[in-house]
Amino acid sequence: MAVLLMCACSGEREYLNYRGLSMGMSAKQMADSLLAKIQNLAVDTHKTGETNIVLVDTLARNFMVTVYHQNDTITDILENYVATYNDSTSNLWQARHDELQKEFGWPNMGKHGDLHKEATFENEKGTVLLILLNTYSPTVSIRYSTSTTQD
Repeated sequence: MAVLLMCACSGEREYLNYRGLSMGMSAKQMADSLLAKIQNLAVDTHKTGETNIVLVDTLARNFMVTVYHQNDTITDILENYVATYNDSTSNLWQARHDELQKEFGWPNMGKHGDLHKEATFENEKGTVLLILLNTYSPTVSIRYSTSTTQD
């Protein structure tokens, strides 16, 4: 019993990884690391505020990453993809679903239709919500959150 208690107390919290980067780093470090790692990303100063840093794709403008933080501690990271046709978003959603399923296991599927799909992946490190909206402006959104139902 003492060994279990000692392990629980001595271990630091583990965080989700976003593109190979720990969400336990500061929001500023995350933004700088993403700018260095992903070509053609830039900070959108018009959309960046006190609680978020917005990075946009400078070539196609169809990809955006928002790092949400509280006092420079990351709370969420939101990826948004916008496409001109539904097949591209459906294929992207399925590819991301398969990748996340390998890492997290089977998701909770809140909605599962042709035009709207939601999959929630969760473990002790955090939660990932994957959403497909194939409407007038087809989008795929992926929200990585440091919060879990165990928090």
